[in-house]
Amino acid sequence: MSFWLVIRLLKYVGMLMFAMGIAGTLLPNDQRVRQRAALWIATPGFVLTWFAGYGMTRELGLSLGEPWISISMVASMAALHETLRASEPGRTPSRLHAALILGLLLISLTSMVVRHV
Repeated sequence: MSFWLVIRLLKYVGMLMFAMGIAGTLLPNDQRVRQRAALWIATPGFVLTWFAGYGMTRELGLSLGEPWISISMVASMAALHETLRASEPGRTPSRLHAALILGLLLISLTSMVVRHV
């Protein structure tokens, strides 16, 4: 049971890092600060979330083909992609681009929370 709690904690920390990196990228900061947020906070948070999520599926005996897992994986990967695009030199994310990134993050989180419905 303690292994399960460690995996859950790692997943929460990963999601928090991912969301913080996205926020740091979307806030009107210096270009280098936005790039650091995307590359050094959002990306490791994404990786930690995926590894912890994989550990949780193995612990529960679930398939990665479950619809809620697939939706969450695709949405989080798209959110990371758009976050990295928003941090490119010479790009300032528009409101529409920020809404897209936040919407993808919300879809990913929602599918993880309401997985049994």
